[in-house]
Amino acid sequence: MFLMLKLPRMLVSHGIRSNRVFIGWKIRFNFAHYFWLIVTTFFSTKNKSVVGATVFFLFVQVLVADEVSQNIKTWTSKAGTKIKASLISAKHHEVKLKTKEGKILSLHPHKLSEEDQEFVFTEFPLTKIAQSIIGKRIIINDQGSTVTVVFQFNEDGGFEFGTEESGKIIKEQEGLIYKIKGLEVEIFKGQEKTNRLKFYNSLTKIGDTLSFGLSRTMVNGKIIRLEPAKPF
Repeated sequence: MFLMLKLPRMLVSHGIRSNRVFIGWKIRFNFAHYFWLIVTTFFSTKNKSVVGATVFFLFVQVLVADEVSQNIKTWTSKAGTKIKASLISAKHHEVKLKTKEGKILSLHPHKLSEEDQEFVFTEFPLTKIAQSIIGKRIIINDQGSTVTVVFQFNEDGGFEFGTEESGKIIKEQEGLIYKIKGLEVEIFKGQEKTNRLKFYNSLTKIGDTLSFGLSRTMVNGKIIRLEPAKPF
């Protein structure tokens, strides 16, 4: 009887956290904890109905925890398609969802509705450098020359760059994407890494140094303008 009175309080005190980083371990800990209570109670009491009731409460608690951990919701794409899934993880270039059937879906966050993007980055906030450069055009002066270089980080994950001459931008390459890792940005064409950029400040501003290139001896430049991303 004591265990029956104690169990509801234990369920509250061991309530499921909303933080997805810890929730899986939380469920495992709760399950192991209550399983141990069942075993000890089974061998310490002759009233097996108490054990049966405890098993029932454990079963309900694990089901509730699992449902919370899945956090199933309806996701809407910008095209209007909908799907029910739970959010597993998110970065600036990739969101991973898990359907009720267990299928893992991977997509760029820009493909989601504005509301769902807001939800994603509330759960998994963007890094400061990502917030600082995504959707921006960065114009630098190549040190040691008179060349003005333009780097653009589009919100859909596309990367564009070129050189500026007499107010006009000459685009250098098509079909590039970018991935942010720490203060470095890796540029890819398909699976091939074609360039990298290195920032020295997570809050990008005019006057900062920016290095770029694949070799150990990278080219340095000074940021002279910051503008919203726009068509080249």
